Amino acid sequence: MFSKVKGLIRGQSQETLIKQYTHQLATITSKIHQLDLALKKKDVLRSKWQGYLSIYGSSALAVLTAASYLRISDKHLMLAVLVAAVALFVLLKWTLNKWFEYSTQRTTRKLDKLRAEHQEKLEALKQKTHFYSTNSLIQRFSSGEHQAEDVVTLMDEEVKSKHEELSKLQKELEGFKSHENTQESQVQREKWFDKVLDVISGGDLKLDSQIKPILCSQCGKHAGSYSVSGTQLHYICPFCGWKFDNTEDDAHNNEENKDELLAASSTNNTM
Repeated sequence: MFSKVKGLIRGQSQETLIKQYTHQLATITSKIHQLDLALKKKDVLRSKWQGYLSIYGSSALAVLTAASYLRISDKHLMLAVLVAAVALFVLLKWTLNKWFEYSTQRTTRKLDKLRAEHQEKLEALKQKTHFYSTNSLIQRFSSGEHQAEDVVTLMDEEVKSKHEELSKLQKELEGFKSHENTQESQVQREKWFDKVLDVISGGDLKLDSQIKPILCSQCGKHAGSYSVSGTQLHYICPFCGWKFDNTEDDAHNNEENKDELLAASSTNNTM
């Protein structure tokens, strides 16, 4: 009692307050989880009982109908027995549904109450720890007046490098818009798209010197594919079916073919 009064006078520390609310929120969350599981189990149990009642009730009605037909000679009495049996069957189903509905509503009310209490605890914790004021200050002084400059300042060296590359590519794109639709500008656009993909994927390849277009050594056509120097290549020409593969250990001839392939590509670029 004395410690509580002392705590009210001196105030709780942030650490003690957070521990207290952590315990309370964990307890409430555990109860919410248990009630969710209870609701799911009740739905499964309700479906089972309805299935059992439908199967066994229908079977009992069929047996009762057959027995009444054989044992009772009075048709009026037999009809009364059948009507009473059907009414009893319907009453049982109605009672079962009502009981499960009552149980589900009771659990749902408890669940709603716990969720509301959980939200109240969170709001009280935010108020006591000055969450909204602190978050507002962090957002204000981490962005500053010139947000674009602050973003670049807060980036590490790698991200800043990517930012600069993307800015350079954006300037190149603006330059393409002013050029005419010539074959040379089309080639430059293809290289520009390759550069964008490389920057987005995080690659550090020097595209101008390492990526070469693949030209078929048999038909000399280019299908829009490119090769990176020093990497494995498995290529089949879609026009003539010419195959190139340097993934096998004994593919010495394929290395020569690749050199010829890249040489032909370089010749085509100079032309």
